[in-house]
Amino acid sequence: MPRGKPDLRFGPGSNSGFTPVGIAAFDDLRPAAVVRELIQNALDAARLASVCPAVVRFRLSRHDQATIPGMESYTEAFMRAVESQQSMMGGELASQAKLVCKRISTALAQDHIDVLSVRDNGIGLDEQRMNALLSDGLSVKGNGAATGTYGNGHATAIPASDLRYVLYGGVTADGQRISAGHAVLASHYVKGEKHHRDGNGFYIRGFKPGASTLYRYASASHVPRLIDRELDRITEAGGHGTAVIIPAFNHFLERRRTLWEMVSHAASANFFVAIDNGELEVEVEDARRGKAAGQWSLNRSTLADVLEAHCEKKRSASFISGQKAFEAHRTFRHGKRKMLATSEGSIEIHLADNPAGVTRIDLCRNGMWITNRLPRFQGKFADRVPFLAVLSLKAGEGGRLHEFVRTAEGPLHDKVVVKRLEKQDRSDFHKAMAEIVEWLRSHTDAMGSDAFTADDFLTLDLGLGGPGGVRGAKALQGAPVVTNRRPAEQLHAHQAEFTWEGGERRNGEGNKRNSSSVSGMKRRPQLPALFQAASLPVGERRRRIQIRFSKACTDAQLRLLVDEGLDATCDRHGLDKYAPAVLDDVTVNGAPAARDKLEYWEGKAVGVKLGNVADGSTVLVEADFSLGDEFAGLPDPSLRIEVFKTPEVQPASRGDNSSEGGKTEDV
Repeated sequence: MPRGKPDLRFGPGSNSGFTPVGIAAFDDLRPAAVVRELIQNALDAARLASVCPAVVRFRLSRHDQATIPGMESYTEAFMRAVESQQSMMGGELASQAKLVCKRISTALAQDHIDVLSVRDNGIGLDEQRMNALLSDGLSVKGNGAATGTYGNGHATAIPASDLRYVLYGGVTADGQRISAGHAVLASHYVKGEKHHRDGNGFYIRGFKPGASTLYRYASASHVPRLIDRELDRITEAGGHGTAVIIPAFNHFLERRRTLWEMVSHAASANFFVAIDNGELEVEVEDARRGKAAGQWSLNRSTLADVLEAHCEKKRSASFISGQKAFEAHRTFRHGKRKMLATSEGSIEIHLADNPAGVTRIDLCRNGMWITNRLPRFQGKFADRVPFLAVLSLKAGEGGRLHEFVRTAEGPLHDKVVVKRLEKQDRSDFHKAMAEIVEWLRSHTDAMGSDAFTADDFLTLDLGLGGPGGVRGAKALQGAPVVTNRRPAEQLHAHQAEFTWEGGERRNGEGNKRNSSSVSGMKRRPQLPALFQAASLPVGERRRRIQIRFSKACTDAQLRLLVDEGLDATCDRHGLDKYAPAVLDDVTVNGAPAARDKLEYWEGKAVGVKLGNVADGSTVLVEADFSLGDEFAGLPDPSLRIEVFKTPEVQPASRGDNSSEGGKTEDV
């Protein structure tokens, strides 16, 4: 290639395959992850330029493949990479690498490809910012940025191209233009060269190693026409900004949804604070001929309608669901507002009652939703009337608290992991969060004894007695009643004991039974209640269970099971599959449960060991739950609660800490 002419160049580097670690975290192609990162970068750029609102424009068009800069060198490098990787792997690529190569080959075979461009009106790109953009872990964003700690956000867009090739362009306020590109293939060998070439290729004029320089970028008249057109559109709209261009855009592998549906859903759910505050507007255009061409806008006036269109979606492949985003925005717009000054910085709190009966606290930072799972918040509001709260942190007024959260977020900005902070910062962070907890407790109502309704929770009656003098009882889902039933009102138990024979479970008649069952017995409620319990959803796939014991119990253990809608009047007693839920993030009376306090089945936690429980005591358990096998897809599973004596004898045929086949004696 001519010296100094912009082209896709692969310099010398170490061996790498078609599935490098650098983009593996973003390779599941969740639309929300890509849209979220692109919009957040645009918000940061607008704040650096003191521009409000930030306007992000998604434009889908179709182009002749020959107009994509660097494609001749790209094709040559791809063929060499396949040959080199096959040689190193003994002639056969790994399955994941085969999938990547198949997508690339299919895209290369097309004369025309879809191209997605994302433009903003931010500060634009210069050489320093382009260096940071094309680097891994390098950032030049200031403390006011919502991202910037990890400096690898650009990698989220690369898997959205079937070519794994993304182009960048920027124009600054003084009219200076710069462009570059990044392709991710695999390392390859060129005959006559001493070293392998790296799998990362860059669209540049040449390499310029130095203390503070990396590449010679294409600028001014060297900017390729495809990128230059997008920079023209930026100049016409506002004068400065950045363009991210994704050739061979694969629609996030969700071709049943339009670009507007994917972008508007992700943007409205994750940036409802920024949009409602008038800090962000998103525009979407499909300019392809013969397609669903059109233009759409997401702004403060259309936000509520867009959120309502997705409010029935209770699940989300990533980040926040449509239902939760709708509820959070309603709280943010209409809830009671308070600017709370903590010891580490100020935070804005929006508070509203939640008639759905679930307490949830959402954290947003610089206009972007982060998480609803905050450290030290679990179990703090079990005695309060359910409420929704939106906590909004902003750079500047958020002080050190803002910086703590920013540092603890991680590369996807979707959780707060306190161990990422220095030891003293952790202490200061927890102190500030405790102040927020105290304010929320003081501004919400205490739960009364009649606060639950029939739809809020389950009640359980367990007792002593039964055929053959067996102690114990199991729980059934039922209408919530706070009363101890008399023995005459109890149903008789049906018992089915099993024994182990050669690793197979058989009943008393010698017939084989399902060996995946955990417990060795099936019984139904009977006789006087030993305790009562209430189970309340406190988040998606999370339950809060409060148990009140009327008698002392030893070695008590709790489990959640699939009920399958069977009750004690069914004639299939003992035939329903024993399917315990897998538990995670378990707390007992507000404290995290240690590993030795959990019962494991095939390496997964299925029970909570409550230990010796005193007469008249109350135990509060919270846990995430998940179901396996045929129950995994149940949208609203009916769950049953079991409390029984932890078995002392484990089946000899298993090496894990399981209670399968062990005779259990219920508390």
